[in-house]
Amino acid sequence: MSTRFPLQRVGFRAGLSWLPASAEWMRRGFRPLFAIAGLWLGISLIAVIPLIGQTVLALITPLLTAGVMLAFDQLGEGKQPAPGTLVAAWRDPVRRSRLLSLGIFAMLGGLLAAMVLVSWLSNQIGTQALEAAVQSPEAMAQTLAGASLGGGLLGSGLVMILVLAGLFFATPLVMFGRAPTLTALTTSLRAIATNWLAFVGFAVAAAAIATGLLIILLIVSSVLTLALGNFGNLIIQVLMLIAVMLFQVLMAGAQYLAFSQIFGWSPGLDDTSGDEGEITP
Repeated sequence: MSTRFPLQRVGFRAGLSWLPASAEWMRRGFRPLFAIAGLWLGISLIAVIPLIGQTVLALITPLLTAGVMLAFDQLGEGKQPAPGTLVAAWRDPVRRSRLLSLGIFAMLGGLLAAMVLVSWLSNQIGTQALEAAVQSPEAMAQTLAGASLGGGLLGSGLVMILVLAGLFFATPLVMFGRAPTLTALTTSLRAIATNWLAFVGFAVAAAAIATGLLIILLIVSSVLTLALGNFGNLIIQVLMLIAVMLFQVLMAGAQYLAFSQIFGWSPGLDDTSGDEGEITP
């Protein structure tokens, strides 16, 4: 891919179509993608490790997302991606370091968003009162009841939007274009600003699909709870984990398709090895 990363301009309908198109690709390649989603779910269990689990998972999430995008790329070539495709980027030192850098960027962005919200609250209720409220959920609820959260949530939300916008195309730009981290982030922001109307459509589609999945899960959970009691609750938890992972794969597929359309990428342009789960260094 050209180091200048030329952009295409697309409209609302294009953004509206990325998630349905991703769902169709998932239908055609359900078995390999389900195996990859299962492996992703297994790796995500490191989040339960005290102190470091959440940090490690946040750090490697861009690398895992890049692996799912590579799986979609292989599906576009007519291949059947192996489960190991999920961690294929780890084998390339350049991609690995840059994708891990994106993970650090995501963590710092989340920390900044939290600091914005905490700063807003501390200006209203005082630092000591806020520290005391952290000691228990009841105290926190009472403290927040008298505070205005609007400005803090707005500022924190804007920070997270910028972080997610930077990451959206940065991951595939590193994975397929081998872009440096800073170039990938700034190019992603430029691409989304240029195609903002398409991302309005994408947001509408994502909200509609998420709402539909939530309604289905609520209906299924109600039926299982009534029919099976505590065992039904266990099944519900498993189903929710599976649904969340498949939704993440769906979103990664939409990112890949959006990247392909806006940056003119075609499946297999970076694949000359011919081996499943491998990428060209």
